Amino acid sequence: MAAPITLRLRNLHDGSLLLGEFANPDDALAWIAERPPFVQVVGVGASMDEALAQSLRAAMRPLDAQEKARAAALDEAKLAAMRDAIAAEQAAFEAETAAARAAAADADPDRPMQVAWALGEGVHNADPDDPRAVTQRASDAVLAWVAERNTWVHGRRQHLVRALVTVWPGALPPGTSEEDRCHGGGQFETEPGI
Repeated sequence: MAAPITLRLRNLHDGSLLLGEFANPDDALAWIAERPPFVQVVGVGASMDEALAQSLRAAMRPLDAQEKARAAALDEAKLAAMRDAIAAEQAAFEAETAAARAAAADADPDRPMQVAWALGEGVHNADPDDPRAVTQRASDAVLAWVAERNTWVHGRRQHLVRALVTVWPGALPPGTSEEDRCHGGGQFETEPGI
């Protein structure tokens, strides 16, 4: 017994999608040859063997000029809606980024800073929304942090190639010492070599 056939269809009047269910390939072939006006076949609902798919494509009544124009208009409207949605998302992202940068510009200059270090590149502020430059104190603390971790991994013939460290860039909070300048730990990546 032949398996049922499901076709994905589009109503060219309003763009709605629907499914056409057929008990067998012969019924699907007969329907597709006489396809109702302004109903477009856009695909199959489930995988089928290639010979049957080719038979269906060959039997399909092609779209006439009016149907082609309507299908093109629906496709363009869908693309325009997608472009508008992307533009709205981009505008919202840019507004959030601008707000974050404005907030960072007015924030405490001594607040913790995310500092990235890479072998051969040195240090830089890892937060694109933070306008502060890495202070000498922060740079020295990160380089000392990296040097200490290198001593941990040298015995395994590894060396640090990248690190991300949270650092107090300026005045330290009460009750902390210079040894606490690297605040809350950090992350690092190693490679073989040393």
